[in-house]
Amino acid sequence: MFGKQHLLETQMIPSKQYRLLTLAFVAIAAAAPVTAAKPEAKQAQPPAEQPAAAPPGQAAYGVKFGGFFNEQHKKAARTAFAQRYARAKDCPEGMERTAKKCAPPVEGRYWVVGQALQPAVKSHPVPEAVRAKLPPAPDGYEYVMAGEDILLVSKALHLVVDMIENVTG
Repeated sequence: MFGKQHLLETQMIPSKQYRLLTLAFVAIAAAAPVTAAKPEAKQAQPPAEQPAAAPPGQAAYGVKFGGFFNEQHKKAARTAFAQRYARAKDCPEGMERTAKKCAPPVEGRYWVVGQALQPAVKSHPVPEAVRAKLPPAPDGYEYVMAGEDILLVSKALHLVVDMIENVTG
């Protein structure tokens, strides 16, 4: 009978000290597996292999919804569009010239990141001048214009992965 009760009764170890010792023991015991699990030395590992490209007609994986375009991409696309079409007499496919700018013939946005592009939505290729300012589309994905937006969609499912809104300014 040399348990906690016996030690406390005989006042060999006061209550506060017992608690501190218990906490210290628990902390050491909890840290022990972590220190034991550390490798002695890191060995050089060969570079990770790139995942195989997706078969034709199937989307590749690994592009985050709403996480492909950064602010620099968006600014570059808007600037390229403005430089090419702001004063030009022509507009890209799927847009018409209004009094001051190129605009889609139908108002509204009928797509959202994370959902498939509806078959009724007419999408068009992104103009070359604008596409040149964007990073290459990942395997299994493509850029399209719908309304005033540039969309990154999967080729197989027409799933909208990311978009640059209101490229026309």
